[in-house]
Amino acid sequence: MIKFHDFCLCFFGLMFCVFTASGQTDGLGFCSHEAIPDKRTGLALGAEQPLCFTNSFELSFEISFIPQQKNYFGYVVRVIQNEEKNIDILYDYDPKFGDKHFRLIIGDSYSGISFNIPDLGKKDDWHQIRLQFDARQGMLTVVRDQESFRERIGVPEKSCYRVFFGANDYKTFKNADVPPMKIRNVRMNEQGALRYVWPLNEEAGMVAADSLGRQPGIAVNPVWIKKMHRNWQPLQRLSVKGPVSVAFNQQEGILYLISCDSLFSYHLLPNKVVPAVYTSGRQNLFNAYQSLYNASTREIYTFSLDLKRMGSLKVDSLSWNKYLEPPARSSGYGHFNKYLQGDSMLYTFNGYGFFLYKSDIYSKAVTSNGNTGIDSVGSGITPRYLAAAGADANGLYMIGGYGNASGKQVLNPKNLYDLQYFDARSRTFKKLYELKKDTEEFVFANSLVIDSAEQSYFGLIFPKHKFNSGLQMIKGSLHKPVFTTVGNPIPFEFQDVDAYADLFYSPAAKRFVAVTLYSPDDHTNTTVNIYSLYDPPFPLETALPPPARIGKAWLLAISILTAGLLLGVIGVGLLKRKGMSGDAPATLVDYTTEDIAEPSPLKNAIYLFGDFQVFDEEGNDITKLFTPLVKELFLIILLYTLKWERGISAEKLKEQLWFDKSPESARNNLAVNIAKLKNILDKIKGCELSKDTGYWKIKTGEAPLYIDYLAYLSGIRQGDRASRSGMIQLGDIIHRGSFLPTDEQDWLDPFKSEIANEITDRYLHYAAAVDIKEDPAFLIRMADYGYAFDAVNEDVIRVKCKALVLQGKHSLARATFENFVREYRKLYGEDYSADFQQTIA
Repeated sequence: MIKFHDFCLCFFGLMFCVFTASGQTDGLGFCSHEAIPDKRTGLALGAEQPLCFTNSFELSFEISFIPQQKNYFGYVVRVIQNEEKNIDILYDYDPKFGDKHFRLIIGDSYSGISFNIPDLGKKDDWHQIRLQFDARQGMLTVVRDQESFRERIGVPEKSCYRVFFGANDYKTFKNADVPPMKIRNVRMNEQGALRYVWPLNEEAGMVAADSLGRQPGIAVNPVWIKKMHRNWQPLQRLSVKGPVSVAFNQQEGILYLISCDSLFSYHLLPNKVVPAVYTSGRQNLFNAYQSLYNASTREIYTFSLDLKRMGSLKVDSLSWNKYLEPPARSSGYGHFNKYLQGDSMLYTFNGYGFFLYKSDIYSKAVTSNGNTGIDSVGSGITPRYLAAAGADANGLYMIGGYGNASGKQVLNPKNLYDLQYFDARSRTFKKLYELKKDTEEFVFANSLVIDSAEQSYFGLIFPKHKFNSGLQMIKGSLHKPVFTTVGNPIPFEFQDVDAYADLFYSPAAKRFVAVTLYSPDDHTNTTVNIYSLYDPPFPLETALPPPARIGKAWLLAISILTAGLLLGVIGVGLLKRKGMSGDAPATLVDYTTEDIAEPSPLKNAIYLFGDFQVFDEEGNDITKLFTPLVKELFLIILLYTLKWERGISAEKLKEQLWFDKSPESARNNLAVNIAKLKNILDKIKGCELSKDTGYWKIKTGEAPLYIDYLAYLSGIRQGDRASRSGMIQLGDIIHRGSFLPTDEQDWLDPFKSEIANEITDRYLHYAAAVDIKEDPAFLIRMADYGYAFDAVNEDVIRVKCKALVLQGKHSLARATFENFVREYRKLYGEDYSADFQQTIA
């Protein structure tokens, strides 16, 4: 009936690590018992070079614990003194200590210090803990907020320390028991003078910068809180039998998925899905129906646009009051909006079906006294669908959509950008403004989140003309026709009435929740994706400034960081920050600017490495003009032309793209899509479609047209496999990413396989021809690019680990190797045979 697929925020993990926002925008979250041991989080300070003090010193940090977790057992911090003695703060469940669950452990024995943190498990407030080592008196003082505890221990005047938060893999002091916690603002001072400061305000990578520039820390499987204010986190992916509708319990932070035979309750804070079968038997659900939750009655209403089909489900008893009938013509409209006024009056608006757009207002009192009458009046607004709606105390804001004044699809429908307010008392709409935009055309997911205090709204927008689309969150004003983009896009497969997206907000978790549904064809199965984003959401990551305004070293730093995300450990370990205040970019060690990829042309260019992108002669990105089918037609003709210089026959095209059609239908489809493709290619100077030889080909004229795959083929065909300049040119091309990563057609597999093999072989041939000692940084950079093509190549990992060791980056080398081992195990289902020492030997 249902398949569960769990995602993780600890890079490439198996389970998602759940955190609440509590208003903070930085810190390091720790994957705990919900993750397998090698996916749990650890922070190492002084791992490569110990932190040494000659006098008394203090270690302090701020800590917060995740509410509503089952298990808090684990090591908050382990301090190792002179490689001999461990000093630990541990959360323990031993009942003999009563409610004082935090214990100080010295060596293998409990000390006399134990304490508690108020409201742990209920709130996620921040608390400060300080460990004060007094060398003169041989005393350790533990301070929790304003409460202090003392214990006499040996504190040598001259001593060195390594500090580990959460999990660690250091010698005989290994530990994998991690409480569900967050830490930030780690500091160490000596005699009152600051020696080290780790704010933990990163967004990516394994490096925790010391803002004093002395010694960075290493984070394993990090969950950076700042990143969670910008990047939507995938929480759950489910495949449910039959149609699905959604409703949200805002008070308890529960997203309900209503299916034909079960209610799936997704609890946001513990990240848990609880399925429950209806006690009243199977319900008749249909793709056009939607649902709402009524907090006062603890019911879920499922209904059609015209409210003639409506049933209520008691959440506690899992019993429906009636069985829903199949939709009649008036009930079969999808993508409508809904509004529950108070707890008693339900409204529906808009919708699309049968090639018609709707604008009527339907209303019905929802009471426990049985059925009531349905009112229907005209709204006076433009008929539409794919609008968004969100309520305040007195009515409903509604924005955007797609439709036209006639309501008929055949009469030139268009995107709409008006913000309307529906007054529930007068049951009338009032137009507030027309939204100003300078982006491509867009429509909205179903709901708005209204912030009455700030007089603003949040919504999700997307282009309706794309199948492989993306939901982009925006923040707009309720009074001014402007908006800003916040958060990074969410993947979204949109196919009109077969797809659905919605947005909610949980005050308790301080997170936005987005859900997407995709149920193609006969709606026998629905794919559900659930995402969350911390509040406040950060602005969308902006594009890089023009190359002339940016230093080459900074461009490289960004490219290394991007490549590093592939394994969660690559790239940012090569960055060395001078400080965390201000906007000064990170500076890079070891790389020379002559190795940096020059900026790729953004005019008259076609890119196949990384995201598929096409720019016309004016520099406009025209990628959106390629529908999935036209894109595939273009790619197959282009690749067959460039690779074999002959193109592809019409029969081969029909066989690849329209194998399921009759000969006449395939011929017509080819003719129609060839015409569409020609219209697009007219915008690219020196790029035209030809059939002069009987084969369909892409002809490139004398105009400067850049195609990265053509540049790649030219370099490969030159055959100079041991040239540094050749490797730099190759890096200029492949730094964007792997070859057409989002395209999965069978005919494309041989191209991808050949490219991956060629790139790996060329890298290894170059590595064998040079002395690693002379060029470690360049070999590391090229290995980072190569991971996009083969993430578990044994020879590449050997070269990279050796190069990192030669640079003195032993911890990064080991972390890179351990991530490789995990990926190897996931891919092949067996352990990698060699250990780290054998790899770098």
